Amino acid sequence: MTVFCLALCVFHFAGYAPQRIFAGTPSNDYPVFVASVPNANDYSLFANNGWDGNWYVGYNTCWVKKLPAVPPGDYQRAYLGAKLGRMKLTFNPTNVWDKKPIPGSVYMAISSTNAWRKDRSYLLTTTADIPLEGDAESAVEGTGEAQWFWTEIPLQAVNRPGNNYLALWSPTPEFLSISSSPVLAAAWGGKEQDTWLTRDIRGAPPRTPGADPGAPISYFQPAMALKLIPKGPSHPVKIQIIEWTHRASDRPRPAVTANVEGESIESAWLEFFSTDSQGWVKMGRPLWKTPYIFSFDPARLPPGRVQLRVAARNIWEDVTASPSWAVSVSTAVPGT
Repeated sequence: MTVFCLALCVFHFAGYAPQRIFAGTPSNDYPVFVASVPNANDYSLFANNGWDGNWYVGYNTCWVKKLPAVPPGDYQRAYLGAKLGRMKLTFNPTNVWDKKPIPGSVYMAISSTNAWRKDRSYLLTTTADIPLEGDAESAVEGTGEAQWFWTEIPLQAVNRPGNNYLALWSPTPEFLSISSSPVLAAAWGGKEQDTWLTRDIRGAPPRTPGADPGAPISYFQPAMALKLIPKGPSHPVKIQIIEWTHRASDRPRPAVTANVEGESIESAWLEFFSTDSQGWVKMGRPLWKTPYIFSFDPARLPPGRVQLRVAARNIWEDVTASPSWAVSVSTAVPGT
């Protein structure tokens, strides 16, 4: 059973000075989130269902967010993040059930001004992991609540004493409208104008300091944040493989059940070892909550014996993997 950390997840924003309250063993190194809305769970608008507000992340749109001041602290790592959902699908004309997310990627950048250097741009996620938008006409596998995605940046890229501006966009030319692009989540805001949307881009954020940042956004706050990891002890994650379910005539997809233990587990996923890339490759979509039971299509694996393992990430962005095991793709029978 997953063990969840009882420490409060703290957001910092202008004029807000939270007091940390600890239950049991203190977690003084719990991540610090810098965002305009103090609760990450308040970003529930647009990217789940209903009205999307036309808040898409595209090749021709760049979301610009000025962050509140960075709180003092002794930090060891930094991450940029955004909450995304409602990824759109491609359709196979010969098989209406063969639906996949439109291939693409989403990037973020950070700067002390509203202009961003090319070497300060970071891949946030590919569309393969973003929850999919449902279809009123047919079944879609992979829909669900929008999720936060994070990418590590150099700690020195954060302007500790001054301003920090975030940019969010996509270099994928197909993402030109809400009908093809992922959606950025939002929270209710006020009349303050610390967010802008510019449509005068082509797959890259503005490069000229002092340029017009775009149209100001009021009343809604975009789900864009900075996560800082204070220095502290390690937070071990333990993964144990519990059960392997074989494929059968009435069950074409085998499954593996894993027990993931640790503080504040964010997600878990299945991986296979690719002999082509000589590395571990994520297989299928991540799971964001228990139970951690992974079904997969053997046809997506290379033929022969393949190594599999389960990996997981916690809120400190520490990644752990289980011991690997071998399967035969033709029969999906685990081996040694």
